Amino acid sequence: MGALKDIFGYKRNGKARGVFSSDNSFLTFGDPTGDKVSGYLVQTWNIGYTQQVNEVFEIGSQNLYWMKGRPTGQGAIGRIVGEKGADSKQFGLFPTSAYDLCDGGAMMRITAIGGHCDQPPVHGQGVVLNKGVSLIMDGCVVISVGFGMSVADLRITENYGWRFAYLEVA
Repeated sequence: MGALKDIFGYKRNGKARGVFSSDNSFLTFGDPTGDKVSGYLVQTWNIGYTQQVNEVFEIGSQNLYWMKGRPTGQGAIGRIVGEKGADSKQFGLFPTSAYDLCDGGAMMRITAIGGHCDQPPVHGQGVVLNKGVSLIMDGCVVISVGFGMSVADLRITENYGWRFAYLEVA
């Protein structure tokens, strides 16, 4: 059976092509083969890695040149203050080297698993979406800590920002 046309004129397959879930996603800090982070109530994370590129034009011609700059990265984690304290020197969310710029920073790994279904679908055309991403950052140094609270849910949130010097995507 082909794609159906609904009352608004959209044509699409009624069966999902695949299922996404973050149930199997996890974080590790420090050694990339380290233990999974749990109990810190992490709710969000994001990173960005940027390479600076400057344009240089030549007087008297239409020539364009690019000057390649050095890449830099930044990341952030948002969590709910709860069971474990993220700033504990011995058992914190980040290793102690992440707070010491003179120590060169820490290594951090974020691994997110994309799929949820373990078996191929029995009825339909779906696929198993078990691909994910593993991000390894080195030279991670915490550069900001913030706190917040909303009267609607009475949760105290904590946000960490860090910078890093190296990114590998596996």
